[in-house]
Amino acid sequence: MLTGILLANSTLPPPIITSLFTESVVKEGISASFAVKMFKAWIAEKDANSVTSSLRKANLDKRLLELFPASKQNVEHFSKYFNEAGLKELSDFLHMQQSRGTRKELQKELQERLSQQCPIREVRTAGSFSKIVVLFYKADVLSEEAILKWYKDAHAAKGKSVFLEQMKKFVEWLQNAEEESESEGEEG
Repeated sequence: MLTGILLANSTLPPPIITSLFTESVVKEGISASFAVKMFKAWIAEKDANSVTSSLRKANLDKRLLELFPASKQNVEHFSKYFNEAGLKELSDFLHMQQSRGTRKELQKELQERLSQQCPIREVRTAGSFSKIVVLFYKADVLSEEAILKWYKDAHAAKGKSVFLEQMKKFVEWLQNAEEESESEGEEG
């Protein structure tokens, strides 16, 4: 595809890609389909690092989900679509971008707490603690196993009931997601 080759050789500037975010083109599914062909040609001409670097420089790295209609603008859909198209590099890139965003959100939350001079024990028992744990999980800092083990065994009795109540829904979701992935593994 010519557009990908022209982008790879810097004949076209990456911001030209913004035309793919037009609502009517996205709605018809043309954006995602075109993007796959364009990115494949670009990667074939240069490499995946060239694509991701150019996307970052043009501030388009955070807009990749906009290639899909609003109802499908999520990492799971993006990953499935691009992985099936043979563009795992872009799927991995988006996951990395999302992880960075989650880490920044976590840092902001912690900085807010520290700027309020909130003692650590209050952060631990405040409603924000469960939010911090969820952010750590989303940023791949904490594993499911670590959270579940800590939830069941490893925390101090003081503040236990507060933590258990705050984390109940999240832990139930983790346990169900773990059971689903185990049953999928047995079927496959």
